[in-house]
Amino acid sequence: MSTPDPLQSTISSLDLSISPTHCGYCGGQGSLSQGMWVERLTVSDYQALLDRGWRRSGRYVYKPCMSLTCCPLYTIRCKAGEYQPTKSQRKVVKRVQNFVKNGTKSKEDELATAKTTKNEAASNNVGEVNKSLKRKEKELTEENGKETSNVEPSQFKRVEGQRKAKTLRREKYLEKLIKSGKEEELEGEAAVPKNKPKHISALIPDQNFFALNQKILQSETDSAHKFELRLVKADLTDKHFMRSFHASYRVYRQYQTVVHNDKPQDCGIQTFAGFLCDSPLIYETKENKVLGAFHQQYLVDGLIVAVGVVDILPHSLSSVYLYYDPVWWGKGPNLSPGTYTAIREVQLTQQLDLPFYYMGFYIHSCPKMRYKGRFLPSDLLSPTLLSWHNIEHCLPQMEAAKYSTFADIPVTGPAIALPSMEVGRVRLCVRDRLTSYEEWKGEGAHSEEVEQYHALVGQHLAESLVLRWGESNGENDSDSEEDN
Repeated sequence: MSTPDPLQSTISSLDLSISPTHCGYCGGQGSLSQGMWVERLTVSDYQALLDRGWRRSGRYVYKPCMSLTCCPLYTIRCKAGEYQPTKSQRKVVKRVQNFVKNGTKSKEDELATAKTTKNEAASNNVGEVNKSLKRKEKELTEENGKETSNVEPSQFKRVEGQRKAKTLRREKYLEKLIKSGKEEELEGEAAVPKNKPKHISALIPDQNFFALNQKILQSETDSAHKFELRLVKADLTDKHFMRSFHASYRVYRQYQTVVHNDKPQDCGIQTFAGFLCDSPLIYETKENKVLGAFHQQYLVDGLIVAVGVVDILPHSLSSVYLYYDPVWWGKGPNLSPGTYTAIREVQLTQQLDLPFYYMGFYIHSCPKMRYKGRFLPSDLLSPTLLSWHNIEHCLPQMEAAKYSTFADIPVTGPAIALPSMEVGRVRLCVRDRLTSYEEWKGEGAHSEEVEQYHALVGQHLAESLVLRWGESNGENDSDSEEDN
């Protein structure tokens, strides 16, 4: 057979041993997964891997051992076209916008002050009305030569009748506002709709389209800060990417040491490059879209304050990682960078006309990761059936038990038809020569690892991916790189 095509997916080595490691979600030592190191990977093949529960970290692609691991990691995807921000998510967007517009002084503080002032004014208005009424009552009483306390009910009715109907209505309206704690609506001002806009385009600027290496303004001209977005390839050979590489690394280092308490020596520049900048994905252009690995940079006054690492694939935008400047995001009240950047990534998914936004893994056993489940509508991938199920239907089962296959929950979309498994059709590259597992076995060889790999990636990918193989593979697997 021929030699491998440089534009096809190639697996350099397997890591199929199951040995418990530290879990970043529960802090225990029960995290279990299997993986493989990838030389290169087409975007179509990686899309197929995602739909089988795999996920990449740099060039390492792994799949959790769902029934055994301490914290099951369910692949989650949001239907981007149907997504509508919740009330709390809209508040996150508003807080970020207000902070950008007003600087260190929060707009929420200003609104709270204005609200208090208006309520006080409303209270004073009611007081003035009451004083006016008392003066009127006194005048009427004096005219009759009687004290107010001796005024008969009929005389009260006469006084009430003399007050203008408009004043009465205004008084009742103000009293109602004060009791409910709401702000006074200015007279003659157009009524604000009770149902606030729920679509992303009504909350944030539409200038988030796919435009490589360009700064796209997101803030208003009179804002205290200049807020921009910039999308760059995650490619160490790309000159545009390398221009901001060191500035981006400094944000990553600060994020890892402050937010995750990593030691400085554990988040060096080479670790950063291998983890988030050296992707195995092969860039390709399809329907005027460049597919592959990217960094979406968030810039304030020309400085990077956050970076969302994303993969743009044939049918989805997949979130890989987020790192941000904890100092800048800590200046404002509850700016929630994770939620805010996820909303912006949903927006980018919509504008790329892609149906799904993959948010990585949903870990129900880890409360801090449950925010992903609030991006609706979303589906979870069954670890055994490889079918998608509405997360809202899955939640009761995950509350009852941390691991579930969702077998008795209706499937979202068409049923998955799994092809018959023929391990002999696994594609191998032995000594730089393409062959099949069946042909290789015919030479008197056999490998349980190849058969296990076949079961993990499935028939379609086993025939699409090329696994480098040889006599030394089984002997040297234990010496493969430990960190990605």
